[in-house]
Amino acid sequence: MSEKTPSERAQQAQTLVLQRLAATTQASVAVAMGNSEATVNRIKTERLEDVLLLMAHLGLKVVPAEFKCVDPEAYAFLTKTHERVMRVSPQLIWDVDA
Repeated sequence: MSEKTPSERAQQAQTLVLQRLAATTQASVAVAMGNSEATVNRIKTERLEDVLLLMAHLGLKVVPAEFKCVDPEAYAFLTKTHERVMRVSPQLIWDVDA
């Protein structure tokens, strides 16, 4: 699997942002930002794509706030540890019928 280009990552981020915006109202976003709906709409239509492309070229990405980001080395360690535990897990399960 090849690494995504900055343009592909920016497009993916834009899709996520627009989905989240569709799930709420521009009015509520505008209030939260302390701006008008027109400003939110202008950001969405005129600047969003450029800002997300800039972020992608800077090595940044957009993820849902409920996601947790993990350092690649920590992720590799956790994955390897999980694989090892799962290989021996049948030995760790007690027979409840005995």
